[in-house]
Amino acid sequence: MSPAFAKVLRIWMMLLLALLVVQFALAGFGVGYSGALDDGFEMHFRNGNALLWLYAAAVLLALAARAGARIVWLTALGTFLVLLQHGMAVVNVPGTLWGQSLFLVHALNGLALIFLTHRTGALLRRQRRETQRVS
Repeated sequence: MSPAFAKVLRIWMMLLLALLVVQFALAGFGVGYSGALDDGFEMHFRNGNALLWLYAAAVLLALAARAGARIVWLTALGTFLVLLQHGMAVVNVPGTLWGQSLFLVHALNGLALIFLTHRTGALLRRQRRETQRVS
């Protein structure tokens, strides 16, 4: 494991976790602003785009950190889940049963992303501590 890249990846995962929590707040703001997918959701959309690129970069950081297959696959799964969020937003039809059901899955997928990001960071922290003890 590369200690420098592992430390950067750990900080990166904390940043992603914070941005995911902010993403939920921005979604709430959009709903409270007008409820329609317009100006109130602008920052939610922008943060979502940033999350996609930052999660994709996390995969590269995990590879550079040589943190092991599990961490790499978990970051790749996170990237896929963020991409899935984008896909759900594209195919959504607001005001229909399909659309409301998709919003439910969208929110649950967001919660899964928060859990996954936290868990990945915790695994990375534990792995770094074990590596430091062995050294």
